[in-house]
Amino acid sequence: MILGLNFDGDAIMVKVLILYYSRTGNVEALAKAIASGVESVKGASAELRRVDYATVDDLISCDAVAIGSPNYFGYMAGLLKDFFDKAWSVRDKISSKPAAAFTCGGGSSRSALQSIEGLFPPFKLEKVSEGIVWGLRDMGSPKDRDLPECRALGKALAEAVLKRKAEEPKD
Repeated sequence: MILGLNFDGDAIMVKVLILYYSRTGNVEALAKAIASGVESVKGASAELRRVDYATVDDLISCDAVAIGSPNYFGYMAGLLKDFFDKAWSVRDKISSKPAAAFTCGGGSSRSALQSIEGLFPPFKLEKVSEGIVWGLRDMGSPKDRDLPECRALGKALAEAVLKRKAEEPKD
């Protein structure tokens, strides 16, 4: 199998939703770097969507999802939690989608990341990569040159969903 082609040699296109909340722009910088990694893979496109402008249909229509949030009191942003509360009724429509998580906060605490990844089992999302925790105290605001790990996460997510699509039987 060649990424971007199925076994019949037909081109495959996949869409990776990067769903995030960012008040200061730090999580958005991580999201953009992840999108860059997604788009480095032939056959994959990234759709950046702030959670306060996203719809449940965005989640249903994507092939994979990266979910990002600031670390607020050791948890994901309330708007992100609210989005997934509303998406509960469609959990069967997003079952088995490849997923990854990323967070940004004052320190390198993993608690917000764990709260996002805690959504994966009930929504039956499949974790394909270790999540990213960006600690502002440790690393400062993210700059493009500092974000190869985010680009790698995007690339891994795109490759995982392309591989899955290529292996799906044709109807």
